[in-house]
Amino acid sequence: MLASQISGQGPAFALISLDLYIINNLSSDTSITCQSVMNDTLVKSLHPKLSAQHVEQRVLTLLQNQILLIGDDHINDDELTLVNFEPSQRPITGVFGVSMNFSLQHYRGKWLYWNANKRCWVLLNSNHIEILSQYIINGFSDKFTSYFASMYSIDELQGLVSGFVGQGLLIPLKKKACELTENSISEKLPGIALSSDQGWKTIQPDERIPVYFVPHMKNHYPLALGVLFSALENHNGGSLTEKFQLVPICYMKPNEFLNGPYRKFRQGVWLFSNYMWSLDINMQISEAIKKQDSRNLTIHGGPSTPEYAQASQDFMAQFTSVDISVHGEGEVAIIEILDKIYKNEHGKTSYDETDLFEVSGITYRSLLNPHHVKRTSARKRTAQPDFAPSPYLSGYFAGYGAEVDAAIIESNRGCPFGCTFCDWGSATNQKVRKFDLERVKQEIDWIAKNKVRVLWIADANYGLYDRDIELSQHIVDTKAKTGYPQEVVVNYTKNSTWRLVEIIKIFTAGGIISQGIISIQTTDDKTLEVINRKNIKTEKYDELTKVFYDLKLPLSTDLMLGLPGITVEAFNKDLQRYIDMDVSVKAYPTQLLPNSPMADPEYIEKYQIKTDKNDFLIASFSYTEQDLHWMKGMYHMYTIADGYGLLRYVIRYLQWEHGIRAVDFISDLLKFVNGNPGQYNKITWAVRYFINDKCMPGGWHNFYAQIGEYITATYGIEMDSGFETVFTVSEVSMPDDTIRYPVERNIAHDFTAYFTAKTQNTDHAEKPLDHYPPSRFHVSDPNNMVAIDMNYMQYDSHQYFWELHSDVARPKSTSEFVDNKLETV
Repeated sequence: MLASQISGQGPAFALISLDLYIINNLSSDTSITCQSVMNDTLVKSLHPKLSAQHVEQRVLTLLQNQILLIGDDHINDDELTLVNFEPSQRPITGVFGVSMNFSLQHYRGKWLYWNANKRCWVLLNSNHIEILSQYIINGFSDKFTSYFASMYSIDELQGLVSGFVGQGLLIPLKKKACELTENSISEKLPGIALSSDQGWKTIQPDERIPVYFVPHMKNHYPLALGVLFSALENHNGGSLTEKFQLVPICYMKPNEFLNGPYRKFRQGVWLFSNYMWSLDINMQISEAIKKQDSRNLTIHGGPSTPEYAQASQDFMAQFTSVDISVHGEGEVAIIEILDKIYKNEHGKTSYDETDLFEVSGITYRSLLNPHHVKRTSARKRTAQPDFAPSPYLSGYFAGYGAEVDAAIIESNRGCPFGCTFCDWGSATNQKVRKFDLERVKQEIDWIAKNKVRVLWIADANYGLYDRDIELSQHIVDTKAKTGYPQEVVVNYTKNSTWRLVEIIKIFTAGGIISQGIISIQTTDDKTLEVINRKNIKTEKYDELTKVFYDLKLPLSTDLMLGLPGITVEAFNKDLQRYIDMDVSVKAYPTQLLPNSPMADPEYIEKYQIKTDKNDFLIASFSYTEQDLHWMKGMYHMYTIADGYGLLRYVIRYLQWEHGIRAVDFISDLLKFVNGNPGQYNKITWAVRYFINDKCMPGGWHNFYAQIGEYITATYGIEMDSGFETVFTVSEVSMPDDTIRYPVERNIAHDFTAYFTAKTQNTDHAEKPLDHYPPSRFHVSDPNNMVAIDMNYMQYDSHQYFWELHSDVARPKSTSEFVDNKLETV
């Protein structure tokens, strides 16, 4: 048992059973007396040697930890409906635990628990809580019954536990039907391609120079490294393999890699593909192998290997373990580099500096003076992106030897747009080059055959071409035949409507987890000009929004936090725009990617860009660090209020009928919580902890009661039947694991008709809510949100899987992970 203020103003405090009886002696008109605690029958039974000094010391501890306080309890006596807890003789079977929302409240000498099903407070005493806590720890066991043997018979304890179940204090524990164990992982988990026959074990070292490919993610096939392997092995009929021994690609932890393949094949050439998420680990491995043997030669490429001249110079100076860095596409560059590499008379892997200077698009370290680096001319892009055979179809991942959850493919390369924040493979604002369509389809077939759960299509603008519709249908048809892939992650095109709609319709009909994503970043004209995005028309997104709304398909938008040019007012305007359009928003911090146009030193200076140690923008000419902090706070509030839907209907009702803009309400609420965290503790909990914990201690009814109190106190608006309706709809739309779905609630006014009229701007759009007749509001839980592990979400979700299904809920894509039924244990 833990005691704390729900607002989190003090740390949680672990209670012992004695504390219950001390607290239970409190009320508005009595004081704590040691004797009253010691005279309690159960206390004497459980603690026969208890002294008055012990009780006094424990009271002092509770006071010091702010468990005992003087103040309001935030419960309105006029609305307090108490039901006495009663034991039950109803037999129970199974294992029970408490709800995610479970909490007890001490109120004027009483212990209270909110029963969400019966919508009333259940009155308990300290004995009940003692028995409840022991049951949760031990279950109905010999240890549990012996603990209370001096006071209760087994039948009495069974009756009490049965009463806990009847009053909703205990609910059946659930587990996933597909729950895994370590021994069952390869058998049960979709998307695992395991192979103990790692290719490097089956070949022997020879006189050739070994080439190592260093994966950085266990659950992905490393496409970039696979393409390099393919390019090297297939160049000029395999001529490079006469000089180099390509060590098969496999995932291993760094120490395992050094003690496995490296111990067997020894010093050679190491290839790394650097991304923002792999740079640190790659550099650690690079440094480690250099320390092992300085004759190892390291080559680093990928989007996080800087290309700008000074940035590249700084990169080589910072990471002295890097011998050669490759800028842009690496397939041809790596062929030309290895063609210049040889083993000298001392057995060291080396290169001739003059010869290497002929290779374009690289920076390399001088062998005579390691602190001096040379930079070659820029490389032109590869005309035929699929000149190297597919690494999937060539079997280069057959011995990868790890739990693979996702596979990446490309159907094209390049991007016709020039957004300054983006570095799409160093190929922005350039012609798009297509991979052969049949090759792409065959790769999808291979991924499905190997039961890979997630397919990531790494195109900058999926849906740009008609053939993307054909490709989407192939994915769905493949899933229908094989069950895979189950999820598709794509970056949808800009400036396109009808193709994207067709693709989403295909994915949705085929049961593929996907959704429409409008990557608008911002609608602010000044910011769009600064980031070179004026050529992407906002009107196209508006058309897309209407089509998705009409088709009842899921849609969300991406915004960026901290773009140069943005202001607090402009960011609020973006949030307000999408609240009005009822489109979910995901906002991402702006990171200065090393090869993006935004990373150009002249651009940085012009727009006064400041970054933190991880290269995230923290200030620019248009906003201060304090401004960005507030914008992040506003997005956090938006996520709670509208994303997860805790206040989705409240903010719209206030806006529609009381003229309070949604962004103004959440801004006011954020300021209030920051300044008065203890006044409305459930609201403070939601602001501080909901996104991580996905629960509401004490139940949702009490949260909305406090929202009503806050609205009245802040805006002078009295609660009426309209608010009663909105709060009931909001409360029942929040998952509650003590409730069995579907459920219906009587509401004072037909909220579905009201909400539909407002959002679709029908003839009745101006009709106030209190002019609608009474109705019943129906909620179901097809995605089993009440029992899902909220730490496990779909691979790349732009949706908020939380609010339950109703006629006014936002559409959600079908989802394999939520279709897993749960069983009672």
